[in-house]
Amino acid sequence: MPFSILGLGTVVVDHQVRLQLLPGPDTKAEVLSDCYQVGGPVPTSLALLSRFGAETSFIGKWSTDEWGEMIELDLSRSGVSTGSALVSPAVRSGFAHVWVEEETGRRSIAAYRGSHLVESEELESVNWAAYQALHLDGWSTEAAIEAAQQMKAAGGRISVDLGSPKPNLETLVGSVDWVNCPLRLLETLYPGEDIEKAGRRLIEMGASEVTVTNGDAGAWLIGMDGMKYQRAFSIQAVDTNGAGDVFSGAMIYGAFREWGPERRLRFASAAAALKCCAVGNREALPTLKQVESFLLEEN
Repeated sequence: MPFSILGLGTVVVDHQVRLQLLPGPDTKAEVLSDCYQVGGPVPTSLALLSRFGAETSFIGKWSTDEWGEMIELDLSRSGVSTGSALVSPAVRSGFAHVWVEEETGRRSIAAYRGSHLVESEELESVNWAAYQALHLDGWSTEAAIEAAQQMKAAGGRISVDLGSPKPNLETLVGSVDWVNCPLRLLETLYPGEDIEKAGRRLIEMGASEVTVTNGDAGAWLIGMDGMKYQRAFSIQAVDTNGAGDVFSGAMIYGAFREWGPERRLRFASAAAALKCCAVGNREALPTLKQVESFLLEEN
């Protein structure tokens, strides 16, 4: 029986530009190709989970403009319900400029969040008991905390994908079960501390488990019984944008399958690696069968 998960966070339309090399300050670069696609940490995780067979719903905010129409169409095609989304001509849909380096798949992002953040008072009509889990990106933080507390009261699991520092971080982390974050965030929050010690600071705030990702350097899982490490799989990366979001979605899938930490970490790392092997936010999402086959080949 499929599990049901609700997501809350930002959603944007990415203008992805592929370049030979990422430009430095005061330089110019030739555009190799470009495209428009829908992104955002939570929507991408939900799209993956939908592909894996979960029932997914998303609460976000966007306008009735052309970007808003693109967002609705993308989520619908991805199997993500938007029945509780907030759509208004008074807001501006989110967007981002994504520069991707052709040779390495590395990227730089400039995102507009502006007026399309969901506020806590806009969550009053949500039926939290209809879902088994909640996935967050921490924007807006007040709404994320409110949602996490409501979901916890309803008996659901809560996860947050922290891509950047958030206000009221201790309350946010203390309201969730699992935190995922890139190594660069831990280094920003706790400079000079090793990965396990920095991760345990988040556990001290109230989270049960913390995963830390660092691209081709691998991923770590810090829990009550110590720290696990998963090396990065050897691949030819062409587009790393969204890899962390795929990692989060795959970790959530593993949790609902009640897998142990090492299996979840390996599975999520494989799913993220496969995403990096193709271009696109949705087209590059692996199927469950593809991840399982990839892991069999890697054994």
